[in-house]
Amino acid sequence: MRTNTVAVTVLKREIRWPDLPQARANEIDCRLGPVATSERMTLQLMRVSQLVADSSEKNGGLLVHGALAEWKGMGVILAGPGGVGKTTASKRLPFPWRSLSDDTTLIVMSPEGTYWAHPWPTWSRFCQGDMSGARDVQTAVKLSLICMMSQGGEDRIWRLPERQAISELVDVSGQTFAILANGMNKCAFRRLNLMRFFNAVAISKKITVCRLEISQTMEFWKEIEKSLILLG
Repeated sequence: MRTNTVAVTVLKREIRWPDLPQARANEIDCRLGPVATSERMTLQLMRVSQLVADSSEKNGGLLVHGALAEWKGMGVILAGPGGVGKTTASKRLPFPWRSLSDDTTLIVMSPEGTYWAHPWPTWSRFCQGDMSGARDVQTAVKLSLICMMSQGGEDRIWRLPERQAISELVDVSGQTFAILANGMNKCAFRRLNLMRFFNAVAISKKITVCRLEISQTMEFWKEIEKSLILLG
């Protein structure tokens, strides 16, 4: 397994990446812009984290906009756009559930072809000086289920058709990339989008992708537990 070192250089001028920096002799030269404010610092940290995610995506992984939780050793991603309730849902999970992240998750494919999920930092909180967005990114749980969240009057869960599952998985992965795509050239942008698309297709063939409709008062996690039991 190849390990790359990221050499970070902070410059006084603003830097745009026409493409993600590539490794040379196992070292990635990562040039960043100013970090004088918390907002700029957050942006630069997001760029560095994208390099780490990119190495996993090149090996079949995917960075998605979704909270990560664990139930009896099984990893579940609660995915969806901002405002759908990922953070609130994560806070409502009771023991023996364990909330690992409430905003972003990195899916990694092992050499054996199984998928694992790592919690990823909640970068938006760092803009406000809130360090509660820090996560132990070295933690990993075996991925069992991906739930695409939506609000509803009752708690329901059902499996999505294959094409819809792929489409929504591509969408929640694209949401993690919006800021970094600014300034990227068309060829690099297309290459990364294609890589993410094909990774989403492969993941959807091995991991069940469901629609999870949740209410504000009921115990939605019980519906997820039923699905996990059926999955074995």
